[in-house]
Amino acid sequence: MLNGLTRLLVMLGGFYAIYRYRYKIMNGILGNSMMRKTVVSLAMNIPFIRDKFMKQAFRY
Repeated sequence: MLNGLTRLLVMLGGFYAIYRYRYKIMNGILGNSMMRKTVVSLAMNIPFIRDKFMKQAFRY
């Protein structure tokens, strides 16, 4: 019982930390040019993200 409760508390604390520092985490990841290129190329393979970006980039 205690082991499961401890695991739950650690997971909740981890999710809270990720949520609280999500922008710092993203800036750290996207600050690396190789990681930025990888994330952008993966995101452009997802149709609704690609369509949304194209509409935003080439609107007139």
